[in-house]
Amino acid sequence: MTFKIIAHRGASVDAPDNSIEAFGLAIEQGAHLIETDVQITQDGVLILEHDFDIAGHSVANSRYAELLALKPHLVTLAQALVAFGDTISFCWEVKANGTETALVRMVHDITSPRMWEQTEYTSFYWGSALKLRELVPVHQVGWLTEDWSMSAIAKVQTAGLSQICPPAQAVIDKPDLVGVAHQAGLNVRVWRMTSPDLIPPLVALGVYGATVDWTAKAYETLNSITG
Repeated sequence: MTFKIIAHRGASVDAPDNSIEAFGLAIEQGAHLIETDVQITQDGVLILEHDFDIAGHSVANSRYAELLALKPHLVTLAQALVAFGDTISFCWEVKANGTETALVRMVHDITSPRMWEQTEYTSFYWGSALKLRELVPVHQVGWLTEDWSMSAIAKVQTAGLSQICPPAQAVIDKPDLVGVAHQAGLNVRVWRMTSPDLIPPLVALGVYGATVDWTAKAYETLNSITG
């Protein structure tokens, strides 16, 4: 299994995060997937934005046009799919409860069957992760969590999810749990990557992939150890 470089909000160290430029750079720099954040505006537009407010304006309580005026490089889900949906797989992180159905429907309607099958989903919200598993039972669906423990692995397995997504250093500190997760039928995908130096030990442990801001450095490091 190839260790996956997952571009966090695109190549976000080299371009504005969650922008068309950042997504395009991530592809050029060798990313296997792009991880980005999905929220919904007051008027029902699905946008790719990490923060819950833009320049002091709540995403959930503002119209799309208002937010676009505040952040001109703001990208909608539809725009990202049209521009890149047939070029690279996305991992969609649900940032707001209640967006799951609209997200899945739009991804299904815009992407090709091949790319639809490769789409992944995650959330820190347990309820959202469960809803996503219900909507896309054969896709990679993961729970983003600080909890890297036997009980967390059991919780994810029992719920029928396919990934557990803990912080990178936690996995390195407790490497034996990777085998436990694999025995439970789960992939381990990590986040909070502080340095490319974390990639070699994660690859050695059989970790599925890592969400990184520095796609180019990650690709260079991975290539140096795998050829």
